[in-house]
Amino acid sequence: MKDAIRSFLEDGGDFESTALSLYRWQRENNPEYDRFCGDVNVRAWTDIPAVPTTLFRDLSLTCFPVEDATHVFRTSGTTAGSRGAIHLMDTEIYTLSARRHAEKCLGPLPKKGVSLAPSAVDSSLGHMCAEFVPGMPNFFSSEEGVHSSEAWAALSAMAKEGEALFVPGTAFAFADLLEEDHAPVVVPAGTVVMVTGGFKGRRREVPATILHQQIATRLPGAQIVGEYGMSELASQLWAIPAGSAFLPPPWMRVVAVDPWSGEVSTRGVLRFFDLANHQTVLAIETQDVGVVMPDGRVKLEGRLEGAIPRGCSLTVEEANA
Repeated sequence: MKDAIRSFLEDGGDFESTALSLYRWQRENNPEYDRFCGDVNVRAWTDIPAVPTTLFRDLSLTCFPVEDATHVFRTSGTTAGSRGAIHLMDTEIYTLSARRHAEKCLGPLPKKGVSLAPSAVDSSLGHMCAEFVPGMPNFFSSEEGVHSSEAWAALSAMAKEGEALFVPGTAFAFADLLEEDHAPVVVPAGTVVMVTGGFKGRRREVPATILHQQIATRLPGAQIVGEYGMSELASQLWAIPAGSAFLPPPWMRVVAVDPWSGEVSTRGVLRFFDLANHQTVLAIETQDVGVVMPDGRVKLEGRLEGAIPRGCSLTVEEANA
């Protein structure tokens, strides 16, 4: 099945038939998912049962013996005992998916960068950023939060070298960086600032539009983009510019459903059908609310009322609590 998914990512294909084939294969190889699906009748990809993200706290949901996993990504924003865990035998498809869609949306990625993203080995976001720009310095730690002075110094020094930079970070990380009293740093042409994660937290709230304006003022010349992803998904969605609707890759479909009836709607709880999730389950239901546009792009509106806070930005929030 892996070869079929790789072929789709590289050359495209028919989403319906590939999704149904992957669904059948996952039911045969993922006993926990097979029990979850029960006797459901699946005729189209929209019928494929979607696993709630919260279930990853209790089940491994792998298409292989979990003891064979070589990588574990954990969800953020909850206590260690209740964090969801996504087990993978390898990250080949994950990395291929992330890079191909990022390059489709952004063009060739800069070869240098400054990271404000989590660097923990179990962070899917950190893994993606390190794959995009190997070896770039990181100025966030889960223990101490953002090292703002050092980050500004690195940005200033690298900007003078004249090469485009990749500057990924969570919303709260950038909010913390901007609190530092530092003069604007004019960045080279082609520089990409990637903002991900939500804007709500226990300590403060920063509206997205204001944060993006502040980044543009302090890092003039940068292209500011949004990224949406989660540990439970192998693929990401990009918003260019930041604040616009998010574009999924060709190997992903998104639908909104009524949280009570489960009926497909224009606005509702988001379900993701991600072919790159071949090692776990391809259909995931989140507690994120949004609107799916006719062209497949997604406008995020926040979290379902009463949902447990989660997301990469909460990692920064906890570090600074």
